[in-house]
Order: sequence, then C-alpha cells, then structure tokens
Amino acid sequence: MQWRHLKAPGEPEKMALTTSGKSSCVWWMGEASKLIDWEQLDMMAFGYAPEFVAIYLEFLQHAPGQFASLDEAIRDGDADKVAKLAHMIRGSTLNFGFQGVSSLMEELETDAKDRRTLDRAAELIRKARENFELARAEVSEARNI
Repeated sequence: MQWRHLKAPGEPEKMALTTSGKSSCVWWMGEASKLIDWEQLDMMAFGYAPEFVAIYLEFLQHAPGQFASLDEAIRDGDADKVAKLAHMIRGSTLNFGFQGVSSLMEELETDAKDRRTLDRAAELIRKARENFELARAEVSEARNI
C-alpha cells in the first residue's frame, strides 16, 4: 500500500491509499464537521498508514462494547467506574477525531467525577451513541472506509 496525492483544479487536495494500483480509500483535506475533527483523523491516517484502516475498523468494532460497559456501570450506580469508562471512550474517540462523542463523554466524566451524580448519564450516552453512528457514517461516506 502507498499514499499518493490527488489534486484537481479548483478542488481540495486528496490523499489516496492505493493497493495494486487501485485506490482503496481517499482522504480529503480541510473539510469541516460538527461531529468529526478531520485534521485529527487525517493525522492518525498518515501516522499509521497503511495500518490505519485496520486500526480504525478495530476502534469501530470495540466501541459498542465500551458503551455497553458504560451502561452497566450506570445501572450499578458506580460513579468511579463511569468516570473511568467515559474517560477511556473520550480518549479513543478523540484520537479518531470523533469530537462530538468525545465532548459528550467529557461531560459524563465530569458529572461522575466532580458531582458524583449520574442524573444525566442515560441522556449523554444516548446522544454519544447517536453521534458515534453519525460520525461513523460520515467517515464511511467521505473516506470510503
């Protein structure tokens, strides 16, 4: 696999990850999103290419289990565990530029840590899951992965 630059007149620069002469995914530079920090996602892609796609897919695969563990900690009323899990999810989503999810997890972590309350936890997780799925779909559409 190798990266190559693509640039059409009047279009943003693109990076293509190619295998056997065919593009397997294309990265557009400089897009704006409320859900995704594209600069962060692209930095991860370039830093870990060609392994990035496998790492990213593993991140997507593990996220539902992380949310399920968080649900369980909330049901148990374990604010310490909620804070730790929210912190872990916040970090992994931030690494991949899922800024909407990361922001919600930061709120949950703060609630669990500082206020020792889980009153808003169910709503924050619902929104985080929704943001996660929207971000996943946006990356899939824009980056072809």
